[in-house]
This record gives sequence, C-alpha cells and structure tokens, in this order.
Amino acid sequence: MSAFFEISGLNIYLQIAVTIISIVTTLLVTRNTGRKESVTELVANFTIGLSGWFTIMSGLFGHILYADQVASGIGWPLNSGFQMELGFASIGIGFVGFLGFWNRAYWLPFIMMKFIFGWGAGYTHILHMMQENNFSPSNTGIIVYWDFLFPIFMIVVYTLYRRQQKYP
Repeated sequence: MSAFFEISGLNIYLQIAVTIISIVTTLLVTRNTGRKESVTELVANFTIGLSGWFTIMSGLFGHILYADQVASGIGWPLNSGFQMELGFASIGIGFVGFLGFWNRAYWLPFIMMKFIFGWGAGYTHILHMMQENNFSPSNTGIIVYWDFLFPIFMIVVYTLYRRQQKYP
C-alpha cells in the first residue's frame, strides 16, 4: 500500500476518475427515469461528496497511517506530529463535504474550508519551492494546481446550482 503514496498526485487522479465515472454512470442509469436532480445538482453532489470522501481518506491514510511516505514525497521532515494534526484536520474537513451527499446545507461550508485550506496549502508549496528550493514530486505539479483550481471549480459548480435553484 505504501507504494501508492510514491505516485505523486495519485489521490487527485483517483478522485477525478471516480467522480467522472460516478456522474456518467448515474446519468446513464437515470436518463429515462425522470430523476429529481438536475444535471448541475448531480455534478455538484458528486463533486462535493466524493471530494469529502477523498479528503477523509487522504487525511487518514496520507497524513496519519503513511505519514512518513507522504512527508518524504513532499520534502518535509519525517516523524513529525504536524502530520497527525493535518490528518485529523483533513478528516474533519472531509466529513463536512461527505455529509453533503445527504444535506446540501454542508456544501458551502465545505467549499469555504477547501478554498482556505487549498489556497493556503498551495501558497505554502510555492513558498517552499521559492525559499527552500523544495521541488519534491508532491510539492509541485498537479498537487499545486489542484490546491488552487479545484476550489474554484467547486465555487463555479455551486454558483451554477444556486442560480438554477433561484430561477427554475
């Protein structure tokens, strides 16, 4: 299992794949059933709910159970208590998003937390590249792009959903 954490951004690629497969499968299965959700709501629900699930799993496996492998990939020190703290913070944030599968009231708080957390993490990665010359695989590339772009994507999807609710 620890070999999975040597592939930089694997959790992001898996999240994208699982989300797209879930959305497409649901659309195909419900295409003739008169589903109650719009396509926009369905995309928002899977994007937010599955992001919550992957955030929980990333916190648990990436920052608690396999903390040293992840720290090594990011270029951080090993055996540090901050990894466990980050893991529990991720689990808490992810739980809010995962609850969004059943209650839309959790969507906006999750998006806000992911935006602050993601942009803060992205800024920290860039800072470490510039100040510490840290170009470790999990401190660059898809990780940094995801930190900035995914919260923006969630805001766009949420905004489209809210506009649709306002003007049916």
